[in-house]
Amino acid sequence: MRLLLSICCIFSLLGCDVQNKEEKNDLQAHTIAKDSINKKKDTIPVSSELPRGLDTTIDETSRFIAGLPMAGNRLRGVASYGFYQVHTKRMQELFRRVKSKRLQPMTQFSQTELTADKVGEGTLFYPFSGPDALHAVTLFPNYKQYVFIAFEPPGTFKKFSSRDTSGIPDYLQSVQININEVTNYSYFITDKMRKFITAEKVDGALPLIGLFLVHTEHTLIGHGRRYLHANGTIDTNPRDTSKIPAQEVHDIYFTKNGTTYIQRLTYIYANLGNAAYSGKIGFSNNIPLRTFLNGMSRFNTYVKSASYLMHNAGFSEIRNFLLSKANTVFQDDTGIPFENYDQRTWDFVFYGRYARPINLFAKRYSPALDSAYANPSFTKRPLPFMSGYLLRRGDAQNIYKAIRKSAR
Repeated sequence: MRLLLSICCIFSLLGCDVQNKEEKNDLQAHTIAKDSINKKKDTIPVSSELPRGLDTTIDETSRFIAGLPMAGNRLRGVASYGFYQVHTKRMQELFRRVKSKRLQPMTQFSQTELTADKVGEGTLFYPFSGPDALHAVTLFPNYKQYVFIAFEPPGTFKKFSSRDTSGIPDYLQSVQININEVTNYSYFITDKMRKFITAEKVDGALPLIGLFLVHTEHTLIGHGRRYLHANGTIDTNPRDTSKIPAQEVHDIYFTKNGTTYIQRLTYIYANLGNAAYSGKIGFSNNIPLRTFLNGMSRFNTYVKSASYLMHNAGFSEIRNFLLSKANTVFQDDTGIPFENYDQRTWDFVFYGRYARPINLFAKRYSPALDSAYANPSFTKRPLPFMSGYLLRRGDAQNIYKAIRKSAR
């Protein structure tokens, strides 16, 4: 179980409709009435169909920590400070490099290899995600909803003020520290992130998710909370409906710049191991979460840099859930063991080439996956981008797509 706190994922690839009635009503809010949108740049699209009580300041907050121009006036005064200009320059240089070397090839790859996999408006399930909205929305754009589950706490969208800038330099420094792994290695290291998050600085995944969304040309509409209950209901009531505690979820609503199509990213702070760990209930007994996930009838999954957790017996429940419910699984070798895929049920497309795992996970070498990459009867295609634990090994990258035969 120590691995759960070592290296959890963030960056690469993951569609479905939620059956719960309240979920359906929520997901129907995908069109904003034209007369409800102010065309000025300093306004955020609103819709009467969106949940009430959303925090609508998160776009300005996210653009502020991302070093991007802000539409509102609340924080513009800080832009003239030297520390903020230095931060802005660093962020621009960092994302310019990431976009040209990684995101642009990913976008082209997505258009040719992943677009046809989308089911309906699409649900992307990203277990062990960390805050990795960057790669998820790049590889799987225009999905109606994204469901992230990770062991990083959600944190908050901090309320900054131009009247008191005393804590802002330290906060911006913590932003740079927390995204360093993602930009340099394409994944988050959970232990490091948990060490750096504090109440005064970046305190969890949500602010980083917001940062990645605005840097991928999205406008954030608002942030809200809901609660999953053991009886299957999903609402804004935090009270337990039974002896089983409610599971809190965080929703970020956003649109692609220049569009009115509302998307939702749902972040769930949960333990996906079978048993309880570090004060978090185990997946086996998390009835609210399991009820919610079982309501997702058709979805695509993305798994990357997941510490080979699902290779362990202690993560068999989430592994078996994916094998029984996912429409497609787009993953590297750190996800579901290739040996667990029944070839009577799944078809495969392999990308890149298989290489032995890094030294930390040397025992996770898979002869079966190695043989599959060498088997001429399987479809193999180039991988035009690098990500994951082997990012520093040049072309030693493997990602493959498992497609359920019945979904074709």
